[in-house]
Amino acid sequence: MPRAFSSTSDGLGYLLGFALCRSSSVAILSPWLSDVRISLPTTDRECPRRGQLSEILDSFSETDVRVFVKSDEEHNEYIRRRLPHHVDFKTVDDLHAKAIVTPEFVYVGSANITMGGLQDNRELCEVIENEYRSVESFLGSELDLGE
Repeated sequence: MPRAFSSTSDGLGYLLGFALCRSSSVAILSPWLSDVRISLPTTDRECPRRGQLSEILDSFSETDVRVFVKSDEEHNEYIRRRLPHHVDFKTVDDLHAKAIVTPEFVYVGSANITMGGLQDNRELCEVIENEYRSVESFLGSELDLGE
């Protein structure tokens, strides 16, 4: 059984920033995704410590970032238009999973990465070790989202 810890969803913005700073590959799965405000841990990088998701992702052009959202949701068009070109944006018809996947850990929970999910709603969130040690392997084995 992988080790895990629970977190409130208001820490999800920081967890996403931590994942971007510490991982070479990150997958973000959220049926509904907004240009939420996230925070980064202190690093020696030349980038803002806080900002909108789209702005922060722009400064991580060397990181392999994949975003999965639910298909045919008008809400997701706003963020799709704002994401930098290096972000791989995919739609999935039956996506209901909410996750942030890195080679080291996986956030799983009920919170969409939206203002409601991060600040307003009561959500359950857990971070577990990624036993696959790979974003691709986790996505393929657990969610059938392999390349």
